[in-house]
Amino acid sequence: MTKTLTMSHLYTKLSKLGLNRKYVRENGLPSWWNDRLNSKPFAVLEGAGYIADRLNLDLKSLFDEEEVRFNPLPHTNFKQCNSKNKERPHVAQALGSRVADLIASATELKFTNLPKNVKEIREEILINALTINLTSLLDYCWSKGIIIAYFNHFPKSTKKFAALIQWQSSSPVIIISSKPTHSARLAFNLAHELGHLALGHLKEGILVDEDIQSNCNDEEENQANKFATELLLDNYDNCLKSKRIHNNTLLIQQAQEKAIENPTLEPDSIILNYGWHSGNWGCVNTALKKLDLERNGQQIINEYLADRLDWDIFNDESYEYLEKVLGV
Repeated sequence: MTKTLTMSHLYTKLSKLGLNRKYVRENGLPSWWNDRLNSKPFAVLEGAGYIADRLNLDLKSLFDEEEVRFNPLPHTNFKQCNSKNKERPHVAQALGSRVADLIASATELKFTNLPKNVKEIREEILINALTINLTSLLDYCWSKGIIIAYFNHFPKSTKKFAALIQWQSSSPVIIISSKPTHSARLAFNLAHELGHLALGHLKEGILVDEDIQSNCNDEEENQANKFATELLLDNYDNCLKSKRIHNNTLLIQQAQEKAIENPTLEPDSIILNYGWHSGNWGCVNTALKKLDLERNGQQIINEYLADRLDWDIFNDESYEYLEKVLGV
């Protein structure tokens, strides 16, 4: 154990791992922490316990002369689409994995195997919903024993991920983490992860989607994209390809007309799909903003989660941490 037991020393060690002082102070330590405690060894020892618990760190490594380590994680399959960048989002994964651990501990769900046929899943969802959208997907996932959360509370310089799936006992946990939070975007990402589960791409451990893009060099990613597209749009993939669309107003109009043809479709899903095929993201993003002014898809996801967690299971510090990082 190091002879220098101060919070300043711990901050220095943690910064080398990618956890800067500001992030650790605001997220690793409880709200009652006072900086006057930073040089008091017994207080620092207690503070280190909170930091390790919240940020998924090996507590012993905080005091070793060697580098700080995250707790060991299950085998992880990283999905990196068409990228030569070999850096992995290890810090973000460790933080997201800890959130998955915590929320799974406060639910009593058992996963029900999903049909591999996307049309069957679509039909199941439409028994209780008029359209396939973020809320109907959330209803379906929770009914099947799949825990869903949105978590994007990382240090600024950290390499992030779009989503991950982590098996926790008898249920998978999906953490959505993409920066764009329009409901249509989060619905597609959730449908993509649902595709990984339905198609058997993950049966244990963790799958991390570093990014979700079209035309990947990873066949499983292409399969999950196809699954998500068919789930959200039925047979209306690229349905605006023959349209001359010059502005976002016309794009919204054309999408709404297609949604009238098939009332199970959401116009914003059609607009997002147009962006995937056309690459005209300026027009698409403006149209999505007009349809979803609040861009609060992350809030919808975590409100579902908050309503389904047994909050009494958490101690005060875990309760406080989840409230902060999930925004509930």
